[in-house]
Amino acid sequence: MSKVFADCGHEVRLWGTWLDDPMLEPCERGDEHPRLRLKLDKLKLYRSERLADALSGAELVVSAISSDGVIPVWTKAASLVPDVPVLSPTKGFLESHLGKMARIDQTVAEIAGRPVQYVHAAGPAKAIEIARNVPTLMTFAGEASAFCAKAMGAPHMHISTTADIAGAEVCSALKNAYATGLGIWDGLVGPDAHNARAAWFTQAIDEMARIVSAAGGRIETAYGSAGVGDLHVTAAAGRNRVFGEHIGRGKPPKQVADELAALGQLTEGYPAIKSAWRYTRELGVERLPLLKALYEIVWEDKPVDETVRRVVLTV
Repeated sequence: MSKVFADCGHEVRLWGTWLDDPMLEPCERGDEHPRLRLKLDKLKLYRSERLADALSGAELVVSAISSDGVIPVWTKAASLVPDVPVLSPTKGFLESHLGKMARIDQTVAEIAGRPVQYVHAAGPAKAIEIARNVPTLMTFAGEASAFCAKAMGAPHMHISTTADIAGAEVCSALKNAYATGLGIWDGLVGPDAHNARAAWFTQAIDEMARIVSAAGGRIETAYGSAGVGDLHVTAAAGRNRVFGEHIGRGKPPKQVADELAALGQLTEGYPAIKSAWRYTRELGVERLPLLKALYEIVWEDKPVDETVRRVVLTV
């Protein structure tokens, strides 16, 4: 995202957390980013101790961190972030001070102790493709979404806007969980599981739509780029599909998550299934056989083959 903003002519300061020094170091030398394999020569790079400098005078803040990083990073940044739009692709649910699961925008406002002009960046948008100018469809959700979309308006970025931040965030949080389920069929049956994958994809969207509605969002959001689009790209080429594939082959979920983490691959689907199941229980959403099966397999060690084959589809 920072590369796109820079290509649009903006001054961009890329700040790395205390975990990002190994990735910033080669970029500071003028070498390629170790994951993107691109040079970030248009960006100003800031190490973790220079957070205040990076945020000073900013007109737009992009909070691109994992859900696990939201609380530690925003605890440090809250008093430094100016009252400007905050654009974030972060996906997931976190526990609020009330002890219930909440959306990321609600968590950020709670940590900041004030309203935040939060905009969620949703949709099928793999980072390496965005950086390499591959045509990409996204949905920005929030009151300041039009401002953020205009700022990131490169020719290859096709960005729609919506006020439905609840629906967009819920879809983003759930797609990692459901993509894991689609990957399970790849491991359990192999490449000839197209029927099962298509059935589960349809069921996943139906469940996402009902959860979105219960969360106060718009059902149609689940049938757009934030739901259908993002689930498709994650199930086709995401780490969470790989996570599910290994589970389908018989590996214990925690072992798979640990092995992928050791390779530097964050597996959002592992915690996402647990937090999503808790979130839906707190909302009182019923008839979620697919999400229930995923929770049983990943967090209750239920047998994979038996569990997936007794799922009764409701679509």
